[in-house]
Amino acid sequence: MSAELYGIRHRGSYLAASAVWLLQIVLFAYVANYVVSLTLTDLDANQIQAMKDSVLPAGITGAVVGSLPMYGGPVMIILGALMGAGDQRAGMLRTVLSRYPERGRFMSAKLVALTLLVGALMVVTFLVAFICGLTVAVIEGTQWSLPPVADLAAGLGAAWLIGVAWAVFGFAIAVLTRSLAGTIAIGLLWALVVEQVLHGLAGVAAALEPVRGALLSGASAVLAEAVGGTGGMPAGAPDLSLPVGIGVLAAWIVVGGTVAVVVFRRRDVE
Repeated sequence: MSAELYGIRHRGSYLAASAVWLLQIVLFAYVANYVVSLTLTDLDANQIQAMKDSVLPAGITGAVVGSLPMYGGPVMIILGALMGAGDQRAGMLRTVLSRYPERGRFMSAKLVALTLLVGALMVVTFLVAFICGLTVAVIEGTQWSLPPVADLAAGLGAAWLIGVAWAVFGFAIAVLTRSLAGTIAIGLLWALVVEQVLHGLAGVAAALEPVRGALLSGASAVLAEAVGGTGGMPAGAPDLSLPVGIGVLAAWIVVGGTVAVVVFRRRDVE
């Protein structure tokens, strides 16, 4: 795990993917929403004020967690892909395993390092969101406050769970395909096309409604709305309770991690 954490700190690809996520928070969660609140004139004053309040420091939990189902998931898949397939090139993985043959512990270390990476990234994301919210408060000349500590903790926990679920999904695909580019392509196709199509079809085919709740984006939206976000789903979050939503994400983590470990232990390394 120490070696994996060292690799995270010294590989620019992890930093680049994390920077993309942080840039999405700045541009989509704050800049775009604040500009829209300044340009809309067909809404009443209360609606406009509600939009401005959502980009103040008190709304950072909803802004961050609400951005994860739509924008954050694909980036977390890329982080998982980097962890799962980043060592495939140039025979690096074969060299490592010749010196450290215990594959179960090797994969467990990668998964733990991945969860720590996501946790650290979410902490940084909340800090960036606070800076953005504070900037808006200064521009507007309004007083500001932070959410209660309990709400911040719940938001951070929700963000971490959502991020880990998407990242482990990317990690499992990477182990199965042994291709970084292939994993990113499959992951983005799933997140941006397949899941969104299923959400759309559920609107016209009631039989597909339970499927929405089993999707990564659907369960993520449930957690996002529970902490004050919107979830980003055009049809809204699935009709699931919060414990069920947490259970769905936990199941994705357990199944993805188990599949990755079992497959990796049972096949040759090229």
